[in-house]
This record gives sequence, structure tokens and C-alpha cells, in this order.
Amino acid sequence: MSNAWDLLLKRAKTLEARLESKVQRFSQLAQRINADFDEEAPLVESKEEASLSSEIERDLNELSDCINNMRGQGAAGGGSGSSSSSSSSSIGNHEVLIKRYHEIHFDYSTEFKNTSATVQRKRESMELFQSSKKLHMNEEDSSVAKLLRERSSIAASMKSINDVIAQAWDTKNALLGQRSTMQGSASGLSGLAANVPTFNRMIDGIQRKKLRESLIVAIVVGLLLCITIWWCFLK
Repeated sequence: MSNAWDLLLKRAKTLEARLESKVQRFSQLAQRINADFDEEAPLVESKEEASLSSEIERDLNELSDCINNMRGQGAAGGGSGSSSSSSSSSIGNHEVLIKRYHEIHFDYSTEFKNTSATVQRKRESMELFQSSKKLHMNEEDSSVAKLLRERSSIAASMKSINDVIAQAWDTKNALLGQRSTMQGSASGLSGLAANVPTFNRMIDGIQRKKLRESLIVAIVVGLLLCITIWWCFLK
């Protein structure tokens, strides 16, 4: 059982990594499709979208089969008659892994279905819009035609706004980086400013010491002068 379980677990890990990459690519593709708002060409299914969708569905089915086989291996191990604590612990670990991969399958399947549904709704909306546009193509002066032109203008404006927002985010990130640099510099200056009072106290001490030495020298010179004058008068 151990070898079969290890092979199934290795396959499940491989499928998990593949699904993570492919579902992420599919979400990015869906975002790009939704961003490409072109009224002149409906959203037709691209080869990349169809191929990626097929691969994801195949991997999800394979992961589901792998989980079922892992569950079967766990049941077989549980019915082998082994009652040791190590066997019970192994079976418990198997159940935890089976539950984990079941949740992984559910999460990726749900995300893939939601993304596919979003793209499909976008495509249906575009197809309906194209039908409406063709129906009123010859009614240039009608209110519907004016609304269609306004919608086209709004869509172009929204795309420009999205580009400006993206640039603003880039600028914000750059400013945050500069802010961090300036905060580091400010911290250094604060440390230097904190040391300035220490330097001032040192200079004041030196000045007071010089003043005391000058007073002592002046007193000594005065005494010597007095003694000299006194000595001269005595003679």
C-alpha cells in the first residue's frame, strides 16, 4: 500500500502545482479579455483560452480521480487488520492529506468556474451589444445610435482612466520608496542632533577650565609683582 500511496501523493502534488499555475494564467487571461473592450469585434473564444480551459478541466478530473484512489488506498489500509499505534497514525495522516487535496480541488474548481462564467457573461453582453448595434446601424439620428456612440466614448475614456490609475499606482510606490529613504535619513539626523548637547557641554567645560587657568595665572603674577615691589621698598 505504501508504494501506491506515495505514487498517488506525488501525482496529487504535481497536479496541485499545475493547477495553481494554470488557474492563475486563466484569471490573468480573463482580466485581459475584459479589459480589451472593442465594439468593432465581439469577444470570440481565443485558441489560448480554449486550450487552457481544456487543460484545467483535464487536470481537475485527474486530481479528482487521484483523490478517489487515495481514499481507496486509505480504506484498504484501514481494513488490513493492523491495530498498532503507528498504523493508526499513518491512517490519520492519510485522511488529513485526502481532506486537504479535496479542499484544493474544490477551491481551484470554484475559481475556474467563476472565472469562466464571468468571461461568458462578458461575451454574451458583447454579442447582445453587437446585435443591437447592427439592428440600429441605419438609424444614425435615433437616440439609440447616440447612446451607442456615447457608450463607445465612455469605454475609451474608462480605458484611459485605467491607464492613468496604473501610472498613479506606480508613482505612489516610487514615492513610498523615497519616503522610506527620507525617514532613514531623518533618523540619522535625529541621532546627530541628540549628540549636539553633549558637544556643547564639552566645549563649555573647556572654556571654564581655560578661565580658571587664566585667573590662577593672573593671581600668581599679581602676587609676584607685590612681592617684588615690597622687596624693592625694603631695600
